[in-house]
Amino acid sequence: MNRPERYSLPKAAFVLREPVEEVRRTIDRKQVETHTLHDGGRKVRALDHKTLVFLSWAREHQDDLKPTLWRKLYESLRRHPELPSHIETGVFRASLDEAAKAVEGRLKTLRDLETGIERNAAGDVVLKGTDIEVHRIAALLNGDMSTDEILTDYPSLSADQVAFARTYAATHPKAGRPFPKLTAKAALAEADFSALDLDD
Repeated sequence: MNRPERYSLPKAAFVLREPVEEVRRTIDRKQVETHTLHDGGRKVRALDHKTLVFLSWAREHQDDLKPTLWRKLYESLRRHPELPSHIETGVFRASLDEAAKAVEGRLKTLRDLETGIERNAAGDVVLKGTDIEVHRIAALLNGDMSTDEILTDYPSLSADQVAFARTYAATHPKAGRPFPKLTAKAALAEADFSALDLDD
């Protein structure tokens, strides 16, 4: 099946379940080919569907992949106009079927989440059915709160919604004043009240 879609690096990272910095490192090492995507009037780097499937497969087999083998397999993939069921070089043959299914599942999750966004009365982008701003959750992640910590403070959210918030915010930066990088609950937990005389 021919899949001409191209995905920004934050979206690719969501699909691959890894930090966007890791995707950037893979690109900077020139291990895969990128494309240019026009997003909101700016040009960003993007990966095509075949490359996403290859990276998904490679992450599961990285212990067996020396740089030369990686390059030869990726070159084999690029020669195919459509996503093949397998790629090979010499005696090494790699089946891409499972990786293709995994990528398709994550892309479906991404599409489902994108339909789960709406704007509240103030015009902020929120997760549908909640009053929780997408950029607020992204700010918490950027402030080094873990997904588990965020889910503790926002139990109505799922881990995928938290991950998508980071993706959405990276591809749609918020104008104006940023959100705090800690929840009120987390800020209180970190506060040092030892200097206060609470016995009065």
